[in-house]
Amino acid sequence: MKLYTWLVVLILLFIGSAYQTEATLTKLFTGAPQIGAFFKEMFPPDWSFTPKVWKPMKETLQMAILGTMLGALFAFPTALLAARNVTRTPWLHYPARMIMNLLRTIPDLLYAALFAVIVGFGATSGTLALFFFTFGVLSKLAYESVEAIDPGPLEAMTAVGANKLKWIRFGVLPQVAPTFLAHLLYTFEVAIRASAILGLVGAGGIGLLLKNVLDLFRYDQAFIIILMTLVVVLVIDLVSTRLRTLLLKGSSKPLSPRAGQIGWIAGVVVTVLLVVWALNGIEFQGIQETAKVMSKAMLKGIIHPDWNYVWLPEGEDLIRNLLMTLSISYLGNIVSMIICVPLAFWAAANMSRSRLVSGSGKIMLSLIRTVPEVIMAIIFIKAVGPGAYAGVLALGVHSVGMLGKLYSEAIENMDMGPTEALIACGANRWQTLAFAVIPQVLPDFLSYALFRFEINVRSATLLGIIGAGGIGTPLIFAINGFSWSRVGIILLGIIVTVSIIDYISGYLRKRIV
Repeated sequence: MKLYTWLVVLILLFIGSAYQTEATLTKLFTGAPQIGAFFKEMFPPDWSFTPKVWKPMKETLQMAILGTMLGALFAFPTALLAARNVTRTPWLHYPARMIMNLLRTIPDLLYAALFAVIVGFGATSGTLALFFFTFGVLSKLAYESVEAIDPGPLEAMTAVGANKLKWIRFGVLPQVAPTFLAHLLYTFEVAIRASAILGLVGAGGIGLLLKNVLDLFRYDQAFIIILMTLVVVLVIDLVSTRLRTLLLKGSSKPLSPRAGQIGWIAGVVVTVLLVVWALNGIEFQGIQETAKVMSKAMLKGIIHPDWNYVWLPEGEDLIRNLLMTLSISYLGNIVSMIICVPLAFWAAANMSRSRLVSGSGKIMLSLIRTVPEVIMAIIFIKAVGPGAYAGVLALGVHSVGMLGKLYSEAIENMDMGPTEALIACGANRWQTLAFAVIPQVLPDFLSYALFRFEINVRSATLLGIIGAGGIGTPLIFAINGFSWSRVGIILLGIIVTVSIIDYISGYLRKRIV
C-alpha cells in the first residue's frame, strides 16, 4: 500500500511540476529546429580564435587546482570535528556540521559574485568561490567516510592508552585516506566544470571569455571554447576515474610495498608541482578600495533581509520562485532517471561481452556530463525560449551523464551469482534483468537519484542567471543592483530550502540503502 501511495504522490508532483514549468513535448519538438539553427551558426568554427583560448583555459585549470587544494586542507580537519566517532563532544561536532551544511547550500556562482565585489573581477574571486564550494562538498563526504570506518582499531588503540593525535594518525587516516583522495579527485572534476562557468559573473577563466563571445553573438568562436572545454574536462575525467579506481579497488596486479610507497611519493610531488604552477600563474588582486564600504553594506543587507519579498500579492516573490526552482529540479531529475537507465546498462562492462560496447557507452556518458548545465540551458533557450522549461531540459540532459555514470558503476558492482544461476536455468535476457539485476541495483538507483536531486536544487538556483527560470533570476538582479537586503532574503530561502531537501533526502537514502 505504501508503494502505491508513493507512486501516486510522485506522479502528482510530476504533473504539477510539468504544469508549473509549462513543459510539453510539443513545445520541444516545435523548437527543435532552432537548436539546429543555433549549431549551424557555430559552423564553420573560427579556428583562428583558438590561440586566444589557451590563456583563459590555463587560468581555469589553475583556479580549480588552487580552490580544490585549499578546500581540501580545511575540509578534512572539519570532517574530523564533525564525525561523532572521533569528536565525542557535542559542542564541537554540532557547530562543525552546521558550518559545513551552511557553506554547502550556497551556490558557487553566488560565492563568485559576492567575492567579485570584495576582491574585484578575475581569477581571485573565482578561486575563493571554488575554495568554499570544495570545502562544503568535500567536508561532508569526508565526515561520512570517517563515521563509516571500522571501530576495532580505534578501540584497540584506546585500550593501550594512545592519545588523540596517535588515534587519528594510526587508526583513522589509514582507513579513510584512499576514500578521501578519491573524493578529492571527484571534487576536482566538478570544480573544473564549475570554474568554466564562473566567468559568467566576472570570476575569470574560460567562462568570462565565453560570456564575451556570446554577448557578441560570435557562436563560431563559442564553439571553439566549448570544444576545448569538453576536451580538457574529458581528459581530466578519464584520468581521475582511473586514479579513483586504483585508490578504491587497487590494481589488478598487487604492488610491492616499495612500489606503493613510490606511487604515493610521486603523487605528492605532482600535486605540489601543480599547486606551485597554479600559484605562479594567477595574478592575485588586492582588496578593492571600495571593499570595506561594500562589505559593510552587503553584511548589513544580508543580516536585515527584505521580509516583504517573501510573499507579494502580484507575484514574482520568494516563495513562488523557490517553488519554481523545486519544480525545475524535480522534473529534470525524473527526465534524467528515465533516459539514463538504458545508457547505464550500455556502459556497464558486465552487461556486454565486448569492451568496445561498454567503452563506447562510457565515452557517451562522459561527453554528456562534461557540458555544464549553463551551456545546455543556453542551447535549450534557443529551442523553447527563456524560462523554466529550458532549465528542466538543461538539468535533465546534464544529469543523464552524472546519474548514468553512478548507475553503471552500481550495475558493475552487483553480485553476478543470481544472474548466472538464472541463465543456467534457461532464463532469457529480460527475465534475468527483471529477477536478478533490477532487484539488486534498484536501491542504489533510488539513492543516487535522491542525491542527484539535492545537487539539482542547487544547480537550478543558478540557471535563472542566464534566463532559465527559478530563483536565480531575481538573485542576479539583486546582486547587480546591490540590493543586499533582497539578496539576504533570497539567500536565506535557498539555505532553508536546500537544508530541508538535504535532511529529507538523507533520511530516505538511509531507509532505502
